[in-house]
Parts: sequence; C-alpha cells; structure tokens
Amino acid sequence: MLFLILFNMLLPLCDDCPYMTICKRVEHRFSFSSALYQLILLQNAKLVGNCGLCHVQCFCQVADAYLCLKQDKQDLDPEMRMRYQLAGIVHILAISGLHISILGMGLYNLLKKIGLGIWPAGIFSLGVMLQYGIMTGGSISTMRAVTMFLIAMGARITGRIYDMMTALSVTAMMILLESPAYLLDSGFLLSFGCVLGIGVAAEKICALAGAEKKWTKALVSSMALQLVTLPVMLKFFGEVSLAGFFLNLLVLPSVGFVLMGGMAALLLGIFSISAAKLVILPARGLLLFYEYLCSLAGKLRWSTWIGGEPEIWQILVYYVFLITILFMGQYIKEPMRREQEAGMKSELSSRDKRIPGKIQRKLRTVRAAAGALMITGILILGFHPAGDLKVTCLDVGQGDGILVETPDNHHFLIDGGSSSQSDLGRYCLLPALKSQGISYLDGLFISHTDKDHISGAKELLEYMGNGLTTIRAGYLVLPSWAEKPEAWEELSDAAQKAGIKIVTGKKGDELHCGLVSFSILWPEKNATGKDVNEEAMVMELSFGEFQMLFTGDIGADTEKKLLASGILKDVDCLKVGHHGSRYSTTEAFLEKIKPELAIISCSSTNTYGHPSPETVERLEAAGSQVEYTMESGAITVETDGKKLKIHRFRKD
Repeated sequence: MLFLILFNMLLPLCDDCPYMTICKRVEHRFSFSSALYQLILLQNAKLVGNCGLCHVQCFCQVADAYLCLKQDKQDLDPEMRMRYQLAGIVHILAISGLHISILGMGLYNLLKKIGLGIWPAGIFSLGVMLQYGIMTGGSISTMRAVTMFLIAMGARITGRIYDMMTALSVTAMMILLESPAYLLDSGFLLSFGCVLGIGVAAEKICALAGAEKKWTKALVSSMALQLVTLPVMLKFFGEVSLAGFFLNLLVLPSVGFVLMGGMAALLLGIFSISAAKLVILPARGLLLFYEYLCSLAGKLRWSTWIGGEPEIWQILVYYVFLITILFMGQYIKEPMRREQEAGMKSELSSRDKRIPGKIQRKLRTVRAAAGALMITGILILGFHPAGDLKVTCLDVGQGDGILVETPDNHHFLIDGGSSSQSDLGRYCLLPALKSQGISYLDGLFISHTDKDHISGAKELLEYMGNGLTTIRAGYLVLPSWAEKPEAWEELSDAAQKAGIKIVTGKKGDELHCGLVSFSILWPEKNATGKDVNEEAMVMELSFGEFQMLFTGDIGADTEKKLLASGILKDVDCLKVGHHGSRYSTTEAFLEKIKPELAIISCSSTNTYGHPSPETVERLEAAGSQVEYTMESGAITVETDGKKLKIHRFRKD
C-alpha cells in the first residue's frame, strides 16, 4: 500500500483533470484538513486517470458535498436564508453546536458499540471533531461547541464529572482571551446565551410553569431559550421569530436524521452516486418539509415580533426581571418541593396525593408574580416612546431613502434606492425598519423611477409579496404620468402581488395623517413621464411650524416652474435635489425657500462629482447648514413642530 501511494505521488497530473479543478477550489480555503483533503483527491485522480476508472463525476459531486460542509449562512441562497430566519430555524443551516453534538457523540457511541474502549473512542472522536471544526471554518458557535465537546470527552476519559456551566465558562474565557471583541459579536452572545438558556433557565422556568410531561417541557424549554436571548436578538436584528417557539419542536428532533443522512450519502457517493441518491431521500424529504414550514410561517403576520432595537437601560431592566424570575423558579423547585413532600406525608393519606391548599396558594402567587414580571419586562424591552416627528435620511450610498416617523405612530418611506449598493432592501431598508420597531408602512412614496431611487423599494415590495418579511404596507404612491415606463409598471405589479393599494400623486394632492400632512407640488396634471427627473414627485411635509421639502431629482427647469407657480414657501429643511448636482438647487430657488438645514444624500465614491462644490457654496451662501450622508451616515431630523434636533449615526 505504501509503495502504491509513493508510486502514484510520482505520476503526472494534467491541469484540465476534474480532480485538479476540485483541488484548486479547495486550495487556500482551509488549513490542515484542506491539505489532507487535497492529498486524497490528488491520489485518487492519479489512480483514476491511470487505471481507467469512471468515477470522475462521482468524486466531483463528493467534492461539492465537502465544500457545502464549509458553507455558513452567508453562502446560502438569500431567499432560503430569509425564509428560515422568518421561521426561527435558520440555526439548522449553519455548522453549529447542534451539528457538533450530533456528530461527536454519535461517533463516540458508535466506536464504543463496535468494541473500542473509552480512551480509544474518546481520543479518536476528539481528533475527528477538532479537524471537523477546522474544516468548517471555525465560527464562534463551532469553536464553542468543539471546545465544550473536548472538555466533555476529557471528563469521560479521565472519569471525571462533566459540568456544563464550568465547561461553558472555560470556553468563554478561552475565546475572549484570543479576541475580547467577540464579547460584542452577535454570534458569541447568541451561542453562549442559548447554552445558558438550556443549562440554567430551562429547568427553573419549567418548574414555574408546572411543566411535567415531555412535550410541555420541550415547549417551555424552547421558550426559556428565547427569553434568555430575546434582548440580543432585538439588539442586533430588531425582530424575533414567534413561530420558532413551535417549529423548533418539530424540526430539532429530526435534524440529526438530516445530518447523518447527508454524511452517509457523502461517504457512499465515493463508490456509487445512485446509491447515495437513494440514501439521501429521507433527508431530502425532511428538508422539503422544513421549507414548507418556512413558507407557511411567511404567510402569517404574527410569525415574528418586530420589537425594534432596545436601549441599554431596557436590556438591563429586562435581565433584572428575568433573573428575579429564575430565583422564583428555584424557590419553587427546591424549598417548595420539600415543603410539599412534608405536607403530603403528615396531612394526607397514602392514596390522596393532592398538593395541600396552602402550598397551592403559594405556587399560584409565585407564578402570577413571575408572569407579571415577564410580561412587564418584554413590554419594557419593546417600548419606543413617540411624541416628535422624525425624518431619517438613510445612508444608502449613491441614492435616496427617507424614513418618516410621525408622533402618532404612522410611518412612511420616501424612495429607497441606490446605484452603488446592491441588495439595498435586504441590507439597509429592512434593518432600518426593524431597528425602529416598524412592522407597517402607511405609505411608500416614489418620486421617480431611476434605479437610485427604487432599487431597494422594489426589493422590499417583492419580499412582502413572496412572504419573506412580515412587514406590510398600505399604499404605494407613484407619480401620475401619462406614459408609464417599465420600472413604474414593475413597481405596480410588485405592489399588487403584495396586496398593497396603488395610488398616483400629482400637483395639488394632499395626504393628512394625524398632525402631519404631505402636499404634492409636482408633477403637473398633464405630465407625460418622458423626463422622469424633471417630472419627479416633489413633496412638502408639514408638522406644526416645521416644513421640509423633498425634491427628488428635479433640475433648474422644474425649479423655475415651481417658482413661477407661486406654491413654494419658506421651509426649515431641504432634502437637496439630485444628490447635490450642479444643475439643481439654483440661487433663485434657495432665495425663495430659505432652508435652515440642507441634507445631501450621496456616496463618497460616486463618479458624478456629487455634491458639486458650486451647489454647496450656494447652500452655504443662503445660510443653510449642510449635512452629508457620506460623512455622517444616516441623518435624523427630530422636531416637536418648533425646535429642531439633528442626530448623526457617525458621531465623529
């Protein structure tokens, strides 16, 4: 065998060999396990090429399966990932502690059954899991799971007792010693939070809830895990899946079958692809079932709670309440149980096992207090005080995206597009809405149909229509044009699919929403839509003594027409037209509206020369304070109708 390996290592290998292609795909991606896998592939390639075997396609598919093991959630199909996130089961798609536990303990038990002792089985399992952790990229959850597995195996090998909390503490210290910044990482907080939920909170909350049957314990344990990680989920993602409480009960028990089926098919595929396809069928069926559950969750408005990003004080208050609840659970679990047993022995006959009335009253009191604390904590966590008007110019790069939040809890989005950032709906608009706890948009205004104003808005409408988000919208307001361009029709179709009403806006139209009103100043009634920039929708927002003007991408010609119409007046804030182009925001226009604040939305790397130095000079000469999203990130204007406050995302 050694002679055969050495002989094949000397054999030449052509560059267009399929095995060489696979090795290049694996190269530079992993460390030791990558090199080992490359060596195996190279040797098999030489054997196949020289022996005339016909397993090239088989090995290519096996290599693809290997590469799939490395994929994390960022490598998944975006739509599939969003569906699993919505359902609260996205964790099963990434290499995580769940996979490590199933594979590691499964391998250890298998080796024990075939006759290996504790030492050989434990050491071999340790080696395999270490390499598996390296092979899968070493994410935080993987590092945590592998380290805890090593401690657990070490305890078994040495005959010691394994303590989960001790192992978790040691693991956390090791990871944080390597990089203290992990303490601010969502993956670190969620991974360790889940283990804390299972190891500390679940048992106590089960005692509080009186869960005794297996299915009730599983449900309450799932809730306990969610309660522990709830502030982290809201802080980083702004929402939490409610459907996940129930779907995890269906999914988690069967994940092991999917994982083992995939591993078996991967190994069997080396010899026979047909046999591997047959073995993988049950796992494939389960995955299709998971996708069906995700699609079902996407159709339900209540499947997620968009609670918004909480403040630090809200998180601290919540955890104080949760810790208090856990102490209550401990009170029921230990002293109350002893009191119950003593009461049953002294007061009841052997046939009457009812809990004494005094103890029942204490249990009810403690449980009611715990429930009240939990509800109060969740309400505090999701509390977002209203009162002022907030207008946020989002940092969308080279484009426009403005979020309006009214004092009476109505929300509007004006444009939402970028020519410099892809997937704007997924990575900017959705996170912005969720961070503010916004689950419903009263209206979505589109000034015109250029890509840098609609790309993200179109994505958002498609997500609503395809059940990829629980955010909904009431109206889509498009400019009233006689000749509707293709992009206009696409937006209309996407809105109809999402069940959103479509209205058109023209000069003279007004929308009143509580204390806030929108007045449409442009386009004219006979607008054709041939020049989408000059016939863009221009709006004025009014709240008390505050006025703000949104000018889309209009240029000097439309500004002259607006001046001639006499409908312009003094405003407090101007959303500068056409990203600060030199061909808009003329001197005469500024003399008429006299904005105290001017906001320019553009990218620092744009190739159009925005903002133009001439435009900035005109704004400053008119007495305007100029703000830039390319410098400050998202800029929020907050007002009570009289005074103005400016909040910049980047404080420096």
